[in-house]
Amino acid sequence: MKFTKMCAAVAGLFLSTVSMAASVHVKFDSNIFNGSGYDAVQIVYPSGSASVAAGRFQGTGSNVVGASPSIFVDGLDDLYMYCYDLYENVRSGQEADYTINFDGPTARTLDFLGAVNFTLNGGSNDWADPYAWLHPVSAAQGAAIQLGIWESKYDTGWDLGTGSFRASGLESATNNWWQQFRSAVLDPGVADLDPSLAMTLEAPGVQDMITGDPQPIPEPASALLVALGLAGLGAVRGRRQR
Repeated sequence: MKFTKMCAAVAGLFLSTVSMAASVHVKFDSNIFNGSGYDAVQIVYPSGSASVAAGRFQGTGSNVVGASPSIFVDGLDDLYMYCYDLYENVRSGQEADYTINFDGPTARTLDFLGAVNFTLNGGSNDWADPYAWLHPVSAAQGAAIQLGIWESKYDTGWDLGTGSFRASGLESATNNWWQQFRSAVLDPGVADLDPSLAMTLEAPGVQDMITGDPQPIPEPASALLVALGLAGLGAVRGRRQR
């Protein structure tokens, strides 16, 4: 095969794989807040209001396509995540096929999650655990993180009492954690979460989720980049020999 045809073939395979969306099948635990618990609160958001359980979700992942299963921080058997969508619903035991969006979290969400990490890592930007936001140690802590994620997405400030997103009826422990996270997010010296450390799971008809991501580029795309480079190197060597 001529070099130009070979490159075209490899490039075509590379582009088709990169354009193929990564996906994962998720089954939510029953109880959906297994391992962390929740706080029942009242919320108001743009064009809606509801009584909700705020907390970290837990489920099991399977059938990962277009990426390595290693992109899930705690493995597929312990898939931790938070709700990233208030306009749809999910229930305990539900199953859904999600598209993985490696660029899904907004800048405000990354700002807030950086503040959570700062707080949970002892008030330091030197994070011993960059996924501390995924590992709350109490229902109140998980609830405060979930409320902050919603605040980051649906509002422009950092006040649960006013604005486009509001929450009331928080337990005192939840409010205490929220105030700590709020103080950190308002501190300009606190680092944001790196975009490569989070991703969203998106699907029509079911709530989107946000979770951690230890490697920002899906492995198949990386492998094809290497293959493309090797193909080019081989062609250059062939030309030199001729």
